[in-house]
Amino acid sequence: MRKFLGKVEFKRLGDMVHDTVRIAKGLSKQNRNIREKWEKVVGKEISDHTETGAVKRGILYVKVDSAAWLHYITAFKKEEILGLIREEFKERYISEIRFYVGVI
Repeated sequence: MRKFLGKVEFKRLGDMVHDTVRIAKGLSKQNRNIREKWEKVVGKEISDHTETGAVKRGILYVKVDSAAWLHYITAFKKEEILGLIREEFKERYISEIRFYVGVI
């Protein structure tokens, strides 16, 4: 329900669910494309130690299997990886990468 200058506009629940599913499918497709192309973009060695997550608000979240790899990637490879991802995905919907340690 939205209010505009005292008027109330109702939206059917079915329409809201449909819109939500449509948006989720689009985001899911983007995330799947990233996961599929990740090894091609970063190479086998880095890919073996990382796992892509979701893209939220232009930020790609990537899990790394150890603090040592996290340091190496963020200190020496992050900008290069971001550039390669932007080349691969011409849409430019990824503006940042955030790496974090987790179990892969």
